[in-house]
Amino acid sequence: MNLSAIIAARHRATAGFSTEAQNYFDRLDTAGDTTYVDYKQPLANYIDSLVALGGAYWDDLESAASFVGVGIQGVTVPLKSTMTALTNNNFVAGDLNQLTGLKGDKSTKLINTNVAGNSVSINDVSFSCYTTERGTSGRQYLSSFDKQVLQAGFTVPQRFTFKAQSGSVINIDSTTDTVGFIGLSRDNSADFDCYVMDREVTQVAASSDTGTTDFSLFAFRPLAPTGYNDCRISTYHIGPALDLATLEALQDTLLSEIAAVEAAAAAENYFARLVTAGDTTHTAYKTPITNYFTGLFQNNLWDKLESSALFVGVGIQGVTVPLKSTMPTLTNNNFVAGDLNTLTGLLCDGPSKRIRTNTDQSNYAQNDTSASTYRTETVSGTNPFYFGTNLANGFGARGLSNFITACYGLQAVTGSASTAVGLLGLSRSASTGYDYRSNGTTGTRTTASVTPASGNLDIFAINGTTNGSFRLATYHAGTALDLATLEGLQDTLISEIAAI
Repeated sequence: MNLSAIIAARHRATAGFSTEAQNYFDRLDTAGDTTYVDYKQPLANYIDSLVALGGAYWDDLESAASFVGVGIQGVTVPLKSTMTALTNNNFVAGDLNQLTGLKGDKSTKLINTNVAGNSVSINDVSFSCYTTERGTSGRQYLSSFDKQVLQAGFTVPQRFTFKAQSGSVINIDSTTDTVGFIGLSRDNSADFDCYVMDREVTQVAASSDTGTTDFSLFAFRPLAPTGYNDCRISTYHIGPALDLATLEALQDTLLSEIAAVEAAAAAENYFARLVTAGDTTHTAYKTPITNYFTGLFQNNLWDKLESSALFVGVGIQGVTVPLKSTMPTLTNNNFVAGDLNTLTGLLCDGPSKRIRTNTDQSNYAQNDTSASTYRTETVSGTNPFYFGTNLANGFGARGLSNFITACYGLQAVTGSASTAVGLLGLSRSASTGYDYRSNGTTGTRTTASVTPASGNLDIFAINGTTNGSFRLATYHAGTALDLATLEGLQDTLISEIAAI
């Protein structure tokens, strides 16, 4: 979907949807869900794609629901009116993210599909779920007592256990540590197909009789629950045998289109705030900026940003406007229009120039944090500082050598000089060490975190002073994230802006 189509879909008072999609919307209305209205088009596209395939994908599909694009009232509403309604055990609105789904708690929360294990055929069966956040322990994603199980381990690489209408346990190691679609499909008595996020494997295992307990999500046994999971699931299915890769592709599209809807709305909000700030330059660059927002949403990075702004694609009035309306507005200290190149960012060439984020370092979690800047020109001068506080905590041009004690819970380490353009950043998700990104390469450091002291975060400076001369296109601070993915999105943003 292009931007205009997405916005049109969001704001249409009425729209012509297929009978199957409209039936789903009507039942969401009856359940009291209003959240889904903003996501009607992606949800309708997903249903219509299933309907078009027919057979096991729709006509004979036994149980399926979407945990994305709906509110908490909608998670128990199945895609088809002929399917049994689900039962929500202890999930609340705060557990639900419209873009990524429901998150369990590894304690009390589960979804009962109310579909018995023996309701599916022994030799014509498939089931799956799409995880968007992995759990912290090896517990079941989807199971019917001990006869049919999708179970994920928490080691790296991830191990998935399948008991597919069989008394034997089948273990498959995923070749990447990631999240995504997992499932199985059996169309004969001798073997079945397993799809484990990054690969599809056929396993030889004879079928056997099925269990009688209901299929449940997030826990092992819905009647006497054990083995709870704290993963996040966006959707699932139970039904006859089908092609798992085809179903995964449809669900990939659903998640992508829902993210695009949200990104378009966030971009429009950003553009409105730029207009309020007096910026007109951005109007020529709306498409690449919207694409950047879409990438942040689709890669689950948007919610991880706590402070971020663009110094490309905007005028000097726009450099203090944060990406989100919930972020503090930045303060410009001594930058003028001549310092800004709309294609490559702000040039800092004086000791008094800096951008104040108006966020405090101590407000960022010690062991769940990240920060980065993106350089577009090689550095000149001695040891310029990219990002720091008024307490002489920060990092600068010498790669990792200038991460100072207490800056985002990091201790100083020794690193080689880093003069290449691109993203320079760090991400910590544990007290024992952190990842860094420099010169297009990701590395790790083993060093214990310390409690960050209070101090305002400045871009282009530490302790209120800048050395050297350099240009930055953007920055971010927030919770731990994948730095390589963020750099890739920023590479694309800068390339698309330059192409206009």
